[in-house]
Amino acid sequence: MNPPLSLLVARPRERIGLKGREAATVLEEAGIAIPARANAIVYAATSRCLRLGSTEFLLEEDARGGLAERLRPLAAAHERAWLAPRSDFSAVLSGPAPFESLSRFCSLDFELLIAQPDLVVMTLLADISVTLALEPETSLQPRIRLWADPGYARYLTDTLTGDHP
Repeated sequence: MNPPLSLLVARPRERIGLKGREAATVLEEAGIAIPARANAIVYAATSRCLRLGSTEFLLEEDARGGLAERLRPLAAAHERAWLAPRSDFSAVLSGPAPFESLSRFCSLDFELLIAQPDLVVMTLLADISVTLALEPETSLQPRIRLWADPGYARYLTDTLTGDHP
């Protein structure tokens, strides 16, 4: 039997997307650390910045820091940067052997995440498009953060935790 997988729904205080050729410039002007390459993540004390492509970013803050208010005037000052509302379902997955548990639903080689802890992977999990990133080490057990379309929140939660009829 596979070890249990714990799923904690993650609800950041703020979440916003930023897109466009000048998105990186806007974030730098706002003092936000950004990943140097696509498909990477940078963690700060209470925030995350994912670079989902060369010109697309997802930002989350766990503590209210006025992220949108700081970025709105900067983005408005640039023709090629715009804010994009985001409503992703987000969760943190953990357990005694989360990679083994997730391998039942996903064909990803999880060694990639271990080898490159700043890597962001877009893949299918239980036939749903998801984005995965390894959380910074805060305990002995690895933790994986997941983002997905909010319409699949219940399905993913039930499937991953085994709470389905």
